Amino acid sequence: MIGTRYVAYGLALRSSFRLPGMVPTDAAGLPTLDLGFATPAELATAWSGADGAPVWRGRLGDGSDLTIEQGSAGDLLFTNGARACFRLDSRKRRLACAPRDPGLDWQRTLLTKVLSSISVMRGYEALHASAVESPRGAIAIAAPSGMGKTTLAFELMRRGWPLLSDDVLALASTRGGVRAFPGTPHMNVAARPARGLASQEIGTTLAILAGERWVAAHRTAHAACSLSAVCLLERAPGLTLDVRMLPGNPLLLAPYMLGLPDDVERERRRFELYADLTESVTLLRVSCDVTDRPADVADLIERTLSDRPAPLALGATR
Repeated sequence: MIGTRYVAYGLALRSSFRLPGMVPTDAAGLPTLDLGFATPAELATAWSGADGAPVWRGRLGDGSDLTIEQGSAGDLLFTNGARACFRLDSRKRRLACAPRDPGLDWQRTLLTKVLSSISVMRGYEALHASAVESPRGAIAIAAPSGMGKTTLAFELMRRGWPLLSDDVLALASTRGGVRAFPGTPHMNVAARPARGLASQEIGTTLAILAGERWVAAHRTAHAACSLSAVCLLERAPGLTLDVRMLPGNPLLLAPYMLGLPDDVERERRRFELYADLTESVTLLRVSCDVTDRPADVADLIERTLSDRPAPLALGATR
């Protein structure tokens, strides 16, 4: 029944259908998640019914709504407006997908929102950031939506650094420290790329959805890696192009920590992970005007990091 294997957000996916833009691969030792189709009627029958108010409700970047509900039997229901519903079983190991729209919109929601949410439910932490893999380790760009994370990540990719993840970066504590896990290869960019950004450099265009070009990047990371730097991006009229070192304070990352309502123990583990992370990475505040070229911002980040000592390899002793 399970036809194709993929890896994303620290999960080993076993899917009965092909996932657009993803390269089949396998990985040992990762939590597994089975994906399959269901009809809306089958999903409604299997759903145990909402147990209280939604766990999360919000509007996605494409203008559609996403609601996550906890079921009375411990299962979860993801509803992407009228496009699709997804039911995660109580063990969080099987996801039934019931699309109502034959297009790719529902699959973009699945790959970029639903799977990253399940990753958090399975124990990973998530940072609202895009990231690339440099020779020194992963470089993450954390910022609110619409600030330019993807554009800056693409500029760093043009230097030969593969995409690690766009928009959501999955993290986990290991014996050697905090590791960053590859997401999917997808990026959302303007339908008409900015001057100097040829669309073929970005990746293969899968579709134009809600005025954006949904692409699968050509160069992507394939394994978890350590983080070298986290850049907090601020882009607004009147700001000077500048990079400033920040102290290793996990509270500085609080606005970019993603998660669902959790118990006290989970919150404690989350804080410990980010405390460990900020002790081991270079934390930068990157500011720029809206008219500054992404290439100039990337140049400044690269020069700043080249002056910093390389982080200790995972497993090395201090």
